[in-house]
Amino acid sequence: MKRDTYNRIVKLFCSFRCIISCHIIMIVIGLGCLGCTRNESVREHWETLETRKDSLENALKTRHLDHPDSLANTLAGFRRLGDSTAVAMAYYTSARALHHQQEYTSAIANYRHGIRASEHTGDTALHINILHNVGTCYRRMGTMFEASDQLYAALNMAEQYSLRNTKKGKELRSYIYNNLGNIYKYLNNREEAEALFRRALALDKELGNILGMAKNYSTLGNLYEHRNMFDSAYVMYHKALEYDIQAGSRLGIGICHNRLGQLMMHYDSIDAALAHHQKAYELLNDSRYDTWNRLKASLSMAWIYLLKHDLPKAYTLLEETEQEALRLRSFGHLEEVYYCLAEYYRQQGNYKKAFEQQALCLQYRDSISKQRNEQEVAQNSIRYERRKSEFEINRLNLQHEKVKANRRVILISSIIVASILIMLLVLSYFFIRLQRRRNRELYEMNATKDKFFSIISHDLKNPAVAQRNALQGLVNNGHLLDEDSLAEYYEMLLKSADSQVELLYNLLDWARVQTGRLPYNPSVFELETTLKSEIELLQIAFTNKDITVTTDFAEACLVNGDRNMVATVFRNLLSNAIKFTNQGGKIEVRLTKKDHEIHVSVKDNGVGISSDKIPHLFKLDREQSTPGTWGETGSGLGLMVCKSFVERNGGTLTVKSIEGRGTTFSFTVRSAHEE
Repeated sequence: MKRDTYNRIVKLFCSFRCIISCHIIMIVIGLGCLGCTRNESVREHWETLETRKDSLENALKTRHLDHPDSLANTLAGFRRLGDSTAVAMAYYTSARALHHQQEYTSAIANYRHGIRASEHTGDTALHINILHNVGTCYRRMGTMFEASDQLYAALNMAEQYSLRNTKKGKELRSYIYNNLGNIYKYLNNREEAEALFRRALALDKELGNILGMAKNYSTLGNLYEHRNMFDSAYVMYHKALEYDIQAGSRLGIGICHNRLGQLMMHYDSIDAALAHHQKAYELLNDSRYDTWNRLKASLSMAWIYLLKHDLPKAYTLLEETEQEALRLRSFGHLEEVYYCLAEYYRQQGNYKKAFEQQALCLQYRDSISKQRNEQEVAQNSIRYERRKSEFEINRLNLQHEKVKANRRVILISSIIVASILIMLLVLSYFFIRLQRRRNRELYEMNATKDKFFSIISHDLKNPAVAQRNALQGLVNNGHLLDEDSLAEYYEMLLKSADSQVELLYNLLDWARVQTGRLPYNPSVFELETTLKSEIELLQIAFTNKDITVTTDFAEACLVNGDRNMVATVFRNLLSNAIKFTNQGGKIEVRLTKKDHEIHVSVKDNGVGISSDKIPHLFKLDREQSTPGTWGETGSGLGLMVCKSFVERNGGTLTVKSIEGRGTTFSFTVRSAHEE
């Protein structure tokens, strides 16, 4: 009855939706006719504006607008002419020059003036560009909150930009995606960073933007390097290098060689690393605005010379880098300089001087910490100024909307569509209430499905491996075995096959339990016998890794529970212990009786689990799969299956672990004597 009511309401809702959709389509067609003739004129207007802006920017670059006097004189001339576009471009060009000189605060101020000056021009592309550059400045200052705020505002405008699918529109979105990716990389959210870099790369490939592709391949390589995926990083760096060479970008080529040099150090290829850093140093030595990467190259070369005990060359580079870093007040580079100088004097045997350099290193490290604290204070000030200027920003946004030629038509159509949408929302409200129950059911079914397939991949593997190993032994040594030995192999294969068939049935039963279609079947059985049977099943795995298994079954224990579930739990825990125990390790299985419960513990001396991962072992909120000591794979959901089965039998599952020393999993089963 409820299902029939639900279906009738759904049909009624669909009928209303079709009628209203027809009206909306008619309105849109009418508006489209009005807008088609305007689109071409809008496109021509923007193309003309872009051409003029390019000409202005090229002319203004020669006026040294990074100097206040020169900027003031230029602005005065343009204001006398009443040329808002020229005023906006003057501020923009000045801000870009200050930006390249790392004068970020002054650059942001001029960018803001540029936005105000362009409020009457309706130049969306310039507005997006300025927001993007302001976000870049904040990111270089370490103010990630403000940087992301500006960049997402730019992205929102870029996605609503009327010319978003033109070359200019796609270029703007590519730049924004790359910059946002750098923020997420800084925040160690590498998955989101990679997604953004790949979006930018896709747009650059579509546009044939060689420099953009080079930049995104290089940043992707840096992500892979941080993940210790050195081979993937190597491929990405070389792709970036190829595109930079094709584009003739000395800066890009130099940065690629720097990163390849760092990567070679992971491979212990010191000579190859030195060659890359030398190449980077030669290229970046002529670069006007990239002192940071040149100093990075010279420091890397100096450290390699110290490793090679070539002290004169190391000292020459360190002396040069120290002078340049002091001039720039680059505390990060100075910290590295004095660290290397401490090593230089230590190799000379001048321990007093080495101690002095080490003290300077620590001093600059403290200065960096102080700098970070000052930046945090600056962030609070920036937030205050941001709140203070919100009214002005809103006013500019309203003014920007007014310059749109079709605003009146859109406003009228929006009122009509909004009225229709209100009707849809009223109907949707009742429809959603009915659909929520269905969604919950679907969610639970999907979760059950995911668990089910995870158990198959995790538990079905062990019997199959046992069979494969036994068959491999027969293939390799069958002609050398006597009848008794062959009989042992056949018996081992039969046991593995029986266990595999039994496991399949158990998995099907478990799936029925999750869906409420299989009753819980407890029985009284001897726990010791069940555990020994599971240990024998995994004997080949113990032998392969030379693991010693000891058991401590003080007395026979009769328990009351579902035997198949208990066996599955123990098998999972024992398989995990094997997986994370090194070759030649030890596993201890112990049964103890306490009150009305039997405690089963599986203890290993393997790699252990870090304390931050333990709270998430029994949850579905993150990926838990971790390779074993021999690279064994798993679904990562076995422990959650164990927890479900243990709780179904009225017990509890606990874990204790010390990273590097081992792990102990324990679960409880009701004693049969309790009944």
